[in-house]
Amino acid sequence: MGAAVALGLVKSGARVLMVDKTSTLHRASRANFGLVWSQSKGLGNRDYSRLSVQAVRSFDTFAGWLEQESGIDIELRLGAGLVLSLGAAELATRQKLIDQLHREAEQSGERHPSRMVDRAEVQALVGATSLGENVAGGSFSDIDGDVNPLLLLRALRKVFASYGGHFRQGCAVKGILRTGGAYVLATTQGRLTAPGLVLAAGLGNIELAGMVGKTVPLKPEKGQLLVTERVAPFLPVPMSGIRQTGNGSVMIGYTNEDTGFEVSTTASAARRLSRRALEIFPGLGRVRVVRSWGGLRLLTRDGVPIYDKIDENIYLLATHSAVTLAAMHASLLPDWILGAAKPDEIQHFNLARFHV
Repeated sequence: MGAAVALGLVKSGARVLMVDKTSTLHRASRANFGLVWSQSKGLGNRDYSRLSVQAVRSFDTFAGWLEQESGIDIELRLGAGLVLSLGAAELATRQKLIDQLHREAEQSGERHPSRMVDRAEVQALVGATSLGENVAGGSFSDIDGDVNPLLLLRALRKVFASYGGHFRQGCAVKGILRTGGAYVLATTQGRLTAPGLVLAAGLGNIELAGMVGKTVPLKPEKGQLLVTERVAPFLPVPMSGIRQTGNGSVMIGYTNEDTGFEVSTTASAARRLSRRALEIFPGLGRVRVVRSWGGLRLLTRDGVPIYDKIDENIYLLATHSAVTLAAMHASLLPDWILGAAKPDEIQHFNLARFHV
């Protein structure tokens, strides 16, 4: 999120310094799954569902511009995304969720871009790859897809720098003090002064917002992933929880764990991940796992983003879906941060809804 917003700001003519505390793997920018996804977002909140769909539809144009400016292929695939269900109970639960999303969209005079698919259509989508006998079907979106999140982050930072942005890696903020019309930051690389701040540090926003007297209801959720050796292409469609990357590796990740800020991997989670992957694609039993890691998702209390102004010129941005929403963050937020009216699309994503 920070890289996308910073790029949008410098593109709008602002003078921007982006500071990043650390580059360790468990940070969400690097540990995420890389899905560009709308079909599961915004149940019970039309504003968020609508924003997610708009972001996915904007991603192709944004990615084309980013690749042209950076010279980096971010491996974007759009036009198909699957959420698979194993067994009748899972399929019924998925059907209920998709039906509710459709009802909510129809009440607003809109259409939700998803539909249910049966086992035969899933088999047609994955081609010759054999499905496990428990695959019952799932949901499908013809706008969703995936991207290489590491290359996306690299491209965002490269274009940010090419437009005159400044970047400091390994620069931790230790304190924020407002003095007159400016903010003074005490950091591990000395004092920094700026007329405005954008807090887009993921779970780090808990600490940063606390420095200006604000409580932000964010919490970490650990997800563990397995990555296999490279194999010949067999999975043309990205799926929630299992996808084949551009270099041939298979990423497997389904876990949702409440472990605080602890990110170590466990054999029990790896076993659960492996078993489910084999239930979907039995042929993976012949493929070696070469590495695994745990990463932290950022969750707000209601699962919906926060976009708010929390001080005279401090903006707080927090969301779980920073990859999906990257195009919107780069285009929708900068003018607001630079003094324009808050866009209608994010008007209701305020901190006040949590009564804090």
